[in-house]
Amino acid sequence: MGGDKTRLLVVKAAMTVYGGAARDLLRNLPAISGHFEVKFLCLNLRDSQRILIESMGIEVLCPEEQWGAEGGLWNEITAGQERSAATAWHRFKEAREAIEWADAIHLTGGNGSMEFPALVPSDKPMHLHFLESKPGIHDDVSHLKPDGSGSWRPKLLHMLQTRQRARIEKSFRNFEKNDKWVVSANSAFSASNFKRIYGIEGGILHPSVDLSEFPRQPSSRETSSFEASGVGVLGSYAVTIGRISRFKGSYEAVRHIVGSELNLVVIGGGSVDEIEDLRAYGQKNGVAVMVLSGLSSEAMRAIMRNSVAVVGLAHGEAFGLTPIEAMALGTPPIFVNEGGYCETVVDGVNGRLIERGDYDAWKIALEQAKEQATRAIWAEAGLERIEELGLTPERHALRLADRLRPLM
Repeated sequence: MGGDKTRLLVVKAAMTVYGGAARDLLRNLPAISGHFEVKFLCLNLRDSQRILIESMGIEVLCPEEQWGAEGGLWNEITAGQERSAATAWHRFKEAREAIEWADAIHLTGGNGSMEFPALVPSDKPMHLHFLESKPGIHDDVSHLKPDGSGSWRPKLLHMLQTRQRARIEKSFRNFEKNDKWVVSANSAFSASNFKRIYGIEGGILHPSVDLSEFPRQPSSRETSSFEASGVGVLGSYAVTIGRISRFKGSYEAVRHIVGSELNLVVIGGGSVDEIEDLRAYGQKNGVAVMVLSGLSSEAMRAIMRNSVAVVGLAHGEAFGLTPIEAMALGTPPIFVNEGGYCETVVDGVNGRLIERGDYDAWKIALEQAKEQATRAIWAEAGLERIEELGLTPERHALRLADRLRPLM
């Protein structure tokens, strides 16, 4: 962009729920700060995240009284979460000052983020990184219980969510009308959903994987983290990542590895009852299930690295960081042939893409993943796929700069 660096305000409301969006944003910030003068603005933040961002030389702006993204049926009916986020943004004086400071804004979607644009002048260039619609607003699966029961719930809840849905849809309209505000989805699949739901054409800005964060060789800390995790007692296992839910296909992950002689590690946690119910379901089907949460990055890498395969059966995953993280490590990715998974995994080349419910095909794929020669071929092809798609922080930052340049 030439001359002095463009002042870029990077915004994401909710960071404390440390999901894929927050991980990806933190992963890309160092490269983004290489192209822009950056300030980071949010409504909540973990202490460890603040320390990390400030270590990059980036100023962090977060209210002293942090906002909490509360859920629950009443909030769904009244749009309580959205209204409380709007109030938090309006009360946060530093947010308005940061908007004035910025030449442009890079906003990442998620809880509380779509209330932020109401503060932004229409002539201020802004880029929205759209990840996925709020769960349950435009889909049925997020209202089901983790085991898939409760099929009566979506119709009732969609009716009760009328006010919330209208508010969310309204928050996107200015991106359709304002040529200074643009949207990039995180995958072609997500872009098609954005067009279908909101009627707006968007570009694509893929997430990334840092190969130094997911190296081919384990560190000594990673090895000790694996020993401390207790996963070794399971013997051979597959791993799936995501909080126990129907959306993440937690029960389906169990069902699809039955007969493979593998056990299952679920990284993401759940309530006490959800964990016990999933363990009982696994036991009933001959699969020992271990559920873990709050892991260090070393422990998560170690568990993925030592697995037979990383599997995923999420319903309509917008992109999915897990497959590319598995590719970086050299662990076979075996995923359902749906959603954003189809953009990174090439069936039979760097892993497997298999239809949901084709249990025989899943069993064959898991047998393939046990073969050292096949693992080596897929591992090499995985790195080539990451390079081919440009799924690195530096390429992410360059693409962001390209999206912002015409708006300046």
